[in-house]
Amino acid sequence: MKFNKLVALVMAVLTACALLVACGGGAKVDGTYTVKLDSATYFAAQEVKNDIESTDKRPDGSDAQVPFSRLFGMLDGRVADGSGVPEYYTATLVLNGGNYTLTKKINVDIDHVNDAVKGMMSTDLPMLELKFTGKYTVDSGKVTLEVPTKVDAQVTPVAGMADAYTRFGGTFTDVSADAADAETYPGKFFYYFNTLYFVENAAVSPMTLTVDSANSTFTIG
Repeated sequence: MKFNKLVALVMAVLTACALLVACGGGAKVDGTYTVKLDSATYFAAQEVKNDIESTDKRPDGSDAQVPFSRLFGMLDGRVADGSGVPEYYTATLVLNGGNYTLTKKINVDIDHVNDAVKGMMSTDLPMLELKFTGKYTVDSGKVTLEVPTKVDAQVTPVAGMADAYTRFGGTFTDVSADAADAETYPGKFFYYFNTLYFVENAAVSPMTLTVDSANSTFTIG
């Protein structure tokens, strides 16, 4: 009789655990989630406005001669004239077995790059792309991306020597960092992790988001 009660207790515990998983305690969220924004939506975001309106400083402390407020119009004339760019910005989140990659990318079309920029290019195309990697946890349907353990950069916003006059102070292609650095790139790219956008933040911290499996997209918060 006692044995039957023990079996019943074990089964009840297993059932409760299964329900917990089904409710999100250990819910499967593995997959690829993408957010694509047109330029009007991207630049309307308050986080982007704050970043563009702030004073751009190069790593040596001097003012950037090519601040973000001018850079985007130089990279795409449709931003400068306000006509708009579809699928201007892409954020891609890949979740796989407790590990994540989060890629943030400004999409650049060479046909719309300013002629002056084309004359300075040392790469095939100006690039603004960062890929963060790290661990994630799931709780009650929310996914928390822990502080990244690595950032890979493909950042050459004007291309060539002119990159030295942007906030980045140089060209960063095929480079990575495994620790944040508040003063020097590429470590400073860790400060572009928080929020959905390609913007600099005051600190690096875990980021909680909600994934939409049905539509393969996600939202921050």
